[in-house]
Amino acid sequence: MNNKVYHKIENSSIEDVLERARQYRSLLQPEMAISICLDIFAVDNNNQDALVIYILALTDQLSQSESKVHRNKITDSIKKLNSEFLRHYYSGIFLERQARSLLKHSMSRSFAYDGFIEAIAEFEIAEKMAPEHCADPILRYNSCLRTIKKENLQPRQEFDELY
Repeated sequence: MNNKVYHKIENSSIEDVLERARQYRSLLQPEMAISICLDIFAVDNNNQDALVIYILALTDQLSQSESKVHRNKITDSIKKLNSEFLRHYYSGIFLERQARSLLKHSMSRSFAYDGFIEAIAEFEIAEKMAPEHCADPILRYNSCLRTIKKENLQPRQEFDELY
């Protein structure tokens, strides 16, 4: 098995393959979407559509407790986006999804609060740069704020020193 090599897709099939990656994400199979994106990168290493799907599929795994998520892969991929707006927007999505995954653990709720606040800051920046009629950063910002309120999240409290 060690001598097997990956087969390359044709450049002309990228659009169809991208659609398959989107379908696998919607079927909650992020690992398959990630694999497809890697196949696209093998023939077009700067494909921005594949990069967005790859980032989203990696962040989809944050909600799967059994999944091992490589946060550096996510942040490194975000840096490759050509648009400053998209870099801020997807940084916000990464931070938001990371915060949502922390909500599942009672000891991590204050860290979730911090994550939502960081995501909100990224969405505020993205909102200022958004293309006309693009409400996505606003929707994400509002969702983060509503989650903070609904979950009654609070910032971490410094423990008083005992004298």
